[in-house]
Amino acid sequence: MTAKKNQTLQNGSAKENVVQRVLQLPVVSSTCESLQKTYASTKEAHPLMASVCEVYERGVQGASALAMWSVEPVVRRLEPQFAVANNLACWGLDHLEEKIPALQYPVDKLASELKGTISSPLQSAKSTIGNSMDKIM
Repeated sequence: MTAKKNQTLQNGSAKENVVQRVLQLPVVSSTCESLQKTYASTKEAHPLMASVCEVYERGVQGASALAMWSVEPVVRRLEPQFAVANNLACWGLDHLEEKIPALQYPVDKLASELKGTISSPLQSAKSTIGNSMDKIM
């Protein structure tokens, strides 16, 4: 457990939020950042797409505000259950972070390492097939 997590659990004043923790994982945050950049550049490059996106964004904002207003009483009533679920999810995330170190790397680093890992065996297979074909010929 990290020092930050120990401090959080010891003093009890700060609560962990599983959604915030997931969003802070380098693989997730770098993916979200990449998607945001792609979305923004697409809007800039295509004026028609920009107007469609703006209408969509306004609709999503309105719908989410309405949803928050209508769900608030239910959330207040189920708060103890949400706290238990959040704690269990944080515990599960602790185990995932231990078992899957790739979660701690940005997506571009993972992609480049994966490319290297895949290309080496492919080159070897290609060479073997080429040598076999030469012998057959």
